[in-house]
Amino acid sequence: MTMSTETIKTVDLEQQVTFLKKIYFFNDFDDHELKQFLSVSKWMVVSDKTLVIEENSIGKGFYVLVHGEVAVFKTNSEDGSTVLLTTLTDGDCFGEMSLVTETKRTAGIITTRNSFILMVNQEIINNSNVFLQLKFYKRFCEILVNRLIRANQRVVSQLTVPQQPVNIPSTKETKPGKIEIALTDRLLEGSAGSKQKTGVTPPPSNIPVEREPVVQQSAIESSSQPDQSERRDKLGALSIRRRLMPEQYLTISPGSNERLAGYLHGEINDTRGFAETIMLDPALSASVLQCANSSFFRRATVVATVPHAMITVGIKHIQELAGEVVDRSKNILPFGGTRGIARKFWEHAVVVGRIAEMLKDAIRISMPADIYLAGLLHDLGMLALDKFDPTFYVKVEQQDPEMTNIIPAEKEYIGADHCQTGFWLMEKMGLPQVYQDVSRFHHAPEGARDNYLAVALVHLADLFAEDRGACIGGQKDMNDSLQRSFAWVLIQEQSRAFMDVNIAEFIDSMKAEIDKTWKDLVREIP
Repeated sequence: MTMSTETIKTVDLEQQVTFLKKIYFFNDFDDHELKQFLSVSKWMVVSDKTLVIEENSIGKGFYVLVHGEVAVFKTNSEDGSTVLLTTLTDGDCFGEMSLVTETKRTAGIITTRNSFILMVNQEIINNSNVFLQLKFYKRFCEILVNRLIRANQRVVSQLTVPQQPVNIPSTKETKPGKIEIALTDRLLEGSAGSKQKTGVTPPPSNIPVEREPVVQQSAIESSSQPDQSERRDKLGALSIRRRLMPEQYLTISPGSNERLAGYLHGEINDTRGFAETIMLDPALSASVLQCANSSFFRRATVVATVPHAMITVGIKHIQELAGEVVDRSKNILPFGGTRGIARKFWEHAVVVGRIAEMLKDAIRISMPADIYLAGLLHDLGMLALDKFDPTFYVKVEQQDPEMTNIIPAEKEYIGADHCQTGFWLMEKMGLPQVYQDVSRFHHAPEGARDNYLAVALVHLADLFAEDRGACIGGQKDMNDSLQRSFAWVLIQEQSRAFMDVNIAEFIDSMKAEIDKTWKDLVREIP
């Protein structure tokens, strides 16, 4: 879908505030502070290969990369060659040193794709209220400390790995640096795969856009990672959260690719079948919900189901979106390309959703959320973590003794667990809060403060699925975990009739029902 230039208009302040809240840098800022910040900052639409900061220049600007990618480079004084230091992506900041020192710029910044950037002058920070300044400088400290840690690690790695020069366009080859200052509907509301006449790539809104299929890393980062243990040391929870980009992590199953083929072109008469096919895949379902809850399509109510999303967005747009996700997935090999593990991941997602529905019916409890979809999406964080360490889930499947307890193992070997990562991912995508809560607490239901009934049902469904062997890592004896789960307390709070139920007997009856209906539970799984 192409948006003509005639539709460009200024986006209101509330939409801008909503958009900034999705960026990690502004997580702790309240609405008033964001409005104050926006009133004195500039939105910049910057073309590819534009020099944003010139090395050794003097400047007072601080920049937030809202969407896009820039290269940080330094020039070799001896031969004039340029060396890539790192690449920055959505939510990253640069130029902050100018706020605390009068020295010249120590590195150059050039866009490597069309980008949306927020620029802030030093005077803006200095003239802001004290609380806003404190939040800015606290965030700057986090950024600088993390960069210092990474710099130290790179110095050590370069003792054994030679630094490779990178071909970055010289300042003579770059565009003259003309930066268009504008804020358009496309920034907050852009449509999938569309481009303006100015050549600017659609922004990172809740609507998926075409992105490169492989996670981008700097030449130094990629060359200095000889083994997984070294990379593990470089990643932390904040680093993982900052790097998360849904379009690069979410991939659908090969089986879904085949099943969707008949729905991607022409008129669709069987809309129910189309919706059911989408709901067999967690990544595709998440992308559809992301699109429907974007500022471009959002209505007064949150869109929490795939059928509702299809009505809100329109069948034609869902077709285009599904086609883009299918194309992107062809270039991504999840779980190190191990099909057996990938199959178990997708089977586990569908089975947990269906068992959660069975539990809801057996307990006879009503709830507004789509409990199947909550179960389908609960492990979405695994797809993201898999990109940071493609060998981790392979070891889990091989039943490595160190990977028995998956949550602490993920924190130890990758830097964050899949529950927290899934929550961050869904938060960035703008998915309904209930799915964020289920992802975050499905291994620890006692921590839930909202939507705890959905959390409890998915938690129990997850345990039943593991007990049946429908999970990465093989079958486990979950009987003790099932009986001791805090989820039963949460359910009993909502269903007084269930307080008189013998939990051990209920668990046995559920296991028997799952065994009896197993063929139905795994039916049509791609």
